[in-house]
Amino acid sequence: MRCSLGRTVAVLVCAGFCLTPAAAQDRPPATQPTTKPTSRPATQSQGFPLNGDFETRAESADLPAGWTTKHPDNVQLVDTDGPHGLVVEMSGGKRLMASYGVDLTSEKIPVKANTRYRCTGYTKSAGPNMKVFIKGFATVTRRVQGKLKTFDDIVYQVRKDIEPSEDWEPFNLDFEIAPARVFSDFQHTITYVRIRLWAFWPEGTCWFDEICFEEVAPVPQADRRHGQAVTHVGLPPRLSSASQPSTQPVARQFDEAQTWRDAVNAFRRGDHEQAARLAERLVAHAPHRGAYRVLAARTLAKLERWKQAEQHARWLLEERNERGDKETPPRQVEPWQRDWARVVQAQAFRHTGRIDPARRILRELLQAETGTSPHARAAAESLLAEIERGNGGD
Repeated sequence: MRCSLGRTVAVLVCAGFCLTPAAAQDRPPATQPTTKPTSRPATQSQGFPLNGDFETRAESADLPAGWTTKHPDNVQLVDTDGPHGLVVEMSGGKRLMASYGVDLTSEKIPVKANTRYRCTGYTKSAGPNMKVFIKGFATVTRRVQGKLKTFDDIVYQVRKDIEPSEDWEPFNLDFEIAPARVFSDFQHTITYVRIRLWAFWPEGTCWFDEICFEEVAPVPQADRRHGQAVTHVGLPPRLSSASQPSTQPVARQFDEAQTWRDAVNAFRRGDHEQAARLAERLVAHAPHRGAYRVLAARTLAKLERWKQAEQHARWLLEERNERGDKETPPRQVEPWQRDWARVVQAQAFRHTGRIDPARRILRELLQAETGTSPHARAAAESLLAEIERGNGGD
């Protein structure tokens, strides 16, 4: 594989909350990257052959062979129509970009202790910020849902932050696998690393290419500690003087990001009971976030819990809180979230016999010229069509 810094992978992160399959893609129109400079370094370094030039396609998807992503609808190979061939493009709209973003992850790359490595490449962005991660994996045994399981998990990480640039720009990420100073029972051996390309807010499109991973040099003997690539992954438990084990349950920290992903995935697969439970937990944890209210309203509507669904919809449509005073923190409600609130409110009105108010809300939404979610508009059109056909009194 050629490891010159002469090509670019495109990674873009699409923001936010999208609950429909069409919204999951949420791609703005792609813009073709300009041709990179044709000059290359006089000598080509011998790096790990990870298909970082992206010239080999995967057989089952429009992705580079050996690379994977959680967002296949937002990642694609594009041809620059020049001597540089294929690059990876990642694109996303506001909703995806403001939440998880878009990622592309390499295959396993073997590493060893006391060794310096370098990851290089080119980036170009029409908006999104980018990061390049090196994530080290070890085989660990942990208790998962009450059972001990052995699996590969991330125990080491370094990253490079990259700002948007209209032209192709090189990046350089140097690091070394430096063993921890002392051994303990809370260390794991790093057996391999993966490169993860990631893009996030703001919305838009970006590219990566010529991703190279190479061994630079051994760590000088004077700087070495020992010969195992181990890293700390936790702290020893606190010693207790209690003669009897505590009967109090251990409080778990609320993982907001993971709960959000679990709730959205439950909604998408049709498990609305689970989605509703998780959405209500999110609302209780962060009641000022409009996205959590939308998810709660839509899942409760699916379960025909109209009173609760309507309460969340009304909250989204209110400009201030009920007391009219200043909120801390302020509400985080976007226009598309209010659009979904109107759809849910119209659904509640329809199913409780208030046909005329439901019809009026839907018509106002469809007549709006700006700020309307296309997915909310499609849902409004479908619901209004049912009402006009005389099916609103069920």
